[in-house]
Amino acid sequence: MAYPDGAGWRDFLICSERIGRDISLVQAAGGNSSIKTDGRMWIKASGTWLAEAVARPIMVPVDLRAMRARVMAGDLDEGEIAGMTGSVPGMEGMRASVETPFHALMDAPCVLHVHCVATLAHAISAEAESRLATRLLGLDWLWQPYIKPGVPLTNALREAGAAGSRVVVLGSHGLIVAGRTPFAAEARLREIRKRLQISVIGTSTGFRPLDISLAGTGYGPANIGRAHALARDEALIAIAGECAIAPDFVVFFGPRIPVLSPGPDLPAALTALARQPVPLNAAVIVEGHGVLIRDTAMRGTVELLRGYHLVLEQFLAAGGGERRVFSNAEIDELLGWDAEKYRQKLNRGGGDGAV
Repeated sequence: MAYPDGAGWRDFLICSERIGRDISLVQAAGGNSSIKTDGRMWIKASGTWLAEAVARPIMVPVDLRAMRARVMAGDLDEGEIAGMTGSVPGMEGMRASVETPFHALMDAPCVLHVHCVATLAHAISAEAESRLATRLLGLDWLWQPYIKPGVPLTNALREAGAAGSRVVVLGSHGLIVAGRTPFAAEARLREIRKRLQISVIGTSTGFRPLDISLAGTGYGPANIGRAHALARDEALIAIAGECAIAPDFVVFFGPRIPVLSPGPDLPAALTALARQPVPLNAAVIVEGHGVLIRDTAMRGTVELLRGYHLVLEQFLAAGGGERRVFSNAEIDELLGWDAEKYRQKLNRGGGDGAV
């Protein structure tokens, strides 16, 4: 099947790439975009990066009428998404994003879903809905408390009447915006971000060298620039270890990021942590020095670490407080999820973040 052509399609790819290259909106393979045209819905394939939307094929088609009918009936099985994905040259065997169902649910021609840092800084709060209501006053928007992404989220959104919505904030997850055109949806996205963003005066914080060798431990300093503040800012250190606050942080880091003290026992501790399968211990915080990343960490772990730092930084700037942390059952749901195992497989290869 050939890709569509024309200005609308080109606008869609440009818009997708632009938001994909903005780490404050999308990190690594997170987020997705879709456009409905000629009875089909084109959507990002699972495991691909929006930042590459113009450079290479990342979009796959689904039969919009068939998908939407199953979504509205409430009987769609997640395993069926792969079989409902059409094939295009260069994308053979790829499946549509697991979040395809909620894109089909929404009636707008273009839908953008992002893991917006400014949104998450409020949406991870135990008081998220009230905090958001203050900043989004006067806008028509829908609040959706956290529920597992994919079909469960779609079913909840259908029951909440989200089909005609143009702005949906997902608790502990991100943001959905919709529009008549890609640029209209993008403009709406940027308006929401503007309302939610907290000004932060960031400091330039690199990795502070250790007095001991990390050779043979399976870890090296992460190439994350000022995000090393996760290990060097007291307020960030206090909360950075508990990362089960959004799906992608769990999927890339596991339920916790170990926080270790520097010293002669550090290499042995790291070697022991590296024996566990990724994503567990994919990143480690060494107090006073910075963040280490495993040699076998998934592609995209660096981008997720940068995004994680930005979320926590803005969360604290907004007043901090209690965060909603996923339950053990919610964590197990994410780590045992077939869709995420598939995406993890596509992003294996590791080592892209160590220097």
